[in-house]
Amino acid sequence: MSGFQVFNDKGAVVIDSDYFGTYFRDSKSYGAVTDTGIYNITTPIGNTSDMGYVSGAYPLDGNLQWFKFSNGAKAVLCNGNSPLATANAGTMARTGTDVPIVSGYRDVYNASGQLVWSAVSAAKIPRVMGFFDIPAGFTLDTSVYSQNIGTNTWLLASNCPANLSYGDSEGSLTGYSGLFFRFDSGNLQAYWINQSQRSWAQTFQPYGLRIPYAILSNLS
Repeated sequence: MSGFQVFNDKGAVVIDSDYFGTYFRDSKSYGAVTDTGIYNITTPIGNTSDMGYVSGAYPLDGNLQWFKFSNGAKAVLCNGNSPLATANAGTMARTGTDVPIVSGYRDVYNASGQLVWSAVSAAKIPRVMGFFDIPAGFTLDTSVYSQNIGTNTWLLASNCPANLSYGDSEGSLTGYSGLFFRFDSGNLQAYWINQSQRSWAQTFQPYGLRIPYAILSNLS
């Protein structure tokens, strides 16, 4: 029935009979890349000489996309464009609110009688474990932010701002901006890159940025 809620030990809602969760749809390895070295970007955590466009990357659509980094991977997780990454950078998973839910053991329905949660399907819901939490005021244009997120976690790529383009209206400049990531042994590092586009100071620096990371029990 409508109005049923379950909270976790941190006070966050984990089941709500008025809302559908986001459930695992599919996943794929981000292995081969093309156009290696097409961008000449240098950061304190590495350059793009060994990075290219991910072949066969998922398109931008109504799904949420979650990325699990391979050790030593570098990536710029662009929404709407193929990510720029090293070869074999990791695995991308998609979750959606329209994934069919299987009834079983314990079921939760909304006021219209639609199944919105079941114990059988619960393993397909991302379990948010924390946030990659770049604080307000942090100077990501000139400093590297580092945080340990573990080795079996999935970063919400859909919440990672980045844009790559082949230039302005005259086609004379290459423009880019966004989060450049490097992952080593559970430690995720980020640095803001930009050319002919907005800096971190002009966008997120006054507010900071929180990016959820989660575990996907069915893929662990």
